[in-house]
Amino acid sequence: MTKYSARLHARKVISELREIVPESDRTKRQAIFLQGAPVTCRFDTDRELSFHQEANFFYLTGCDVPSSSVLITFTFDTSELKHDLFIPPAIPEETMWSVPPPSLEEARVTYDSDGIQYTTKLSSAIHQALNSDIVLHVLPFTLEYPPLPDTITNLLRPTERSNGFLGLSHTSEYLLTALQRSRITKTSYEIDLLREANRISSQAHEVLMRELGKHANRRKESQKGNRKVRTGKEMLSEWKVEGEQDAAALFEAICKRMGAGMSYLPICASGTRASTLHYVCNDKLFPSTLMPRKSGDTSWMPRPLVRGCCGSVPDHDHTVASGHHEDSFMPQVLLIDAACEWENYAADITRTLPIGNGGRFTRRHGEIYDVVLRMQKECESMVRPGAHWDTLHLHGHKVLINSFLALGIFTGDASAILQSGITAAFFPHGLGHAIGLDVHDSRQELKAVHLDLPPESHSTPAKLYSYLRIRRPLKVGMCMTVEPGCYFPPQLMELHGVWESEYVDKDKLREYVSVGGVRIEDTVVVTEDGWENLTTVVRERADVEAFTSGER
Repeated sequence: MTKYSARLHARKVISELREIVPESDRTKRQAIFLQGAPVTCRFDTDRELSFHQEANFFYLTGCDVPSSSVLITFTFDTSELKHDLFIPPAIPEETMWSVPPPSLEEARVTYDSDGIQYTTKLSSAIHQALNSDIVLHVLPFTLEYPPLPDTITNLLRPTERSNGFLGLSHTSEYLLTALQRSRITKTSYEIDLLREANRISSQAHEVLMRELGKHANRRKESQKGNRKVRTGKEMLSEWKVEGEQDAAALFEAICKRMGAGMSYLPICASGTRASTLHYVCNDKLFPSTLMPRKSGDTSWMPRPLVRGCCGSVPDHDHTVASGHHEDSFMPQVLLIDAACEWENYAADITRTLPIGNGGRFTRRHGEIYDVVLRMQKECESMVRPGAHWDTLHLHGHKVLINSFLALGIFTGDASAILQSGITAAFFPHGLGHAIGLDVHDSRQELKAVHLDLPPESHSTPAKLYSYLRIRRPLKVGMCMTVEPGCYFPPQLMELHGVWESEYVDKDKLREYVSVGGVRIEDTVVVTEDGWENLTTVVRERADVEAFTSGER
């Protein structure tokens, strides 16, 4: 059995700490203390929530046991490193309710650590390992991280001398940055975990496509966009993907049957709801969408804010505009952004699928799909060590402009359109993000604006980069998503002045608004000579349609 390389990760973190700890402290002994996440419950109840280990703790331990601790002691001027893991003992009053933690013998076989003890020994181990001349590195004291045990917090308080301690020299200024920088690049072992998460997620996407294809040519009974309550007999006889909730449930079931849990809440957005980037309501049946009644009519647009399952988001409980009946709907798309995690490493995949029209894209839907696929492929081909992410992201905007010019949605000079910043309405998010133990990995460190931005980043509108989660050159071993999109969100088109822009053919644009949105997302790793795509689900338009039409 191959162990998770906890001590290798610890050495990476120590190497990063060496670069940022003040020189005056580098000659001192150092220590890192991290606390694993506890089991949590809903407020004022004893109902347990799903457990997920804190990512930084897992990175330095590979341990998924709740309420564990790790103490790492080292010096910068030698190769000395001692890694001690502490796990809670099995307590009968607790194990009568929950699965017991591993025994010490089981833990020693499983985890990469120099010494593994029960948390009951934590206090004595800390007193033995730490003294007043050591610099203790901890994470910031915020709600985002598990609370430190009293064993540590009592030592950090500058109280009267107790057990030989006057209060440890400790800092939370450097550890988080060092961890984030270490996690930016992945080891081959980590990449293999990401590859497996992508393999399972890709298969789940293809299963969903096939299920859509089974009923592509069967006309569904008219619905009004609301939930349908099915009988048990209906559910057992056949699994029909008739709505967003069906798609989400099927995807999650497939992943769980392959031993994987979801890495984030699935996004299953049909019709115009695909223009909401993080739509997670997933409660509408197919088909349910909105269409403008006539040129210039905006009464079909969502009301500003309503109460509902999504909180403060545009109203998604749409009704069909006057003059259109539910049984005369236009075909639409299903944007499904869903993936699993494997041994805590997350995949992140998006596909946009045709609904209705025999499982094939209509001309307008297909044209926008082709635009996004071109954006993705061209940006993906630019991935290599040293390439700046800003450059790739901006190229996506350029491809969108040239494609809209070819479709007649834009008019005028491509350079002038770019400088207008109007594409922020149609491609509002960043090209992608780092991925690993978190779906959006090391985000604070990666999105920090550095002084080495490409010249075009300074000479083009700042709003094009507003939501970038990476703003730095790429390195070998970095793993990130490439996920361009093209959307027609009413609120952003208004915000960015689309309907008043001299570069927009308004009549032509109205032909595409009912598309809602298209996103295609894969996970890639930067290699020595370029990139490798870890996502294996089909993305070519003909291949997608072969699945969703029932031909494959």
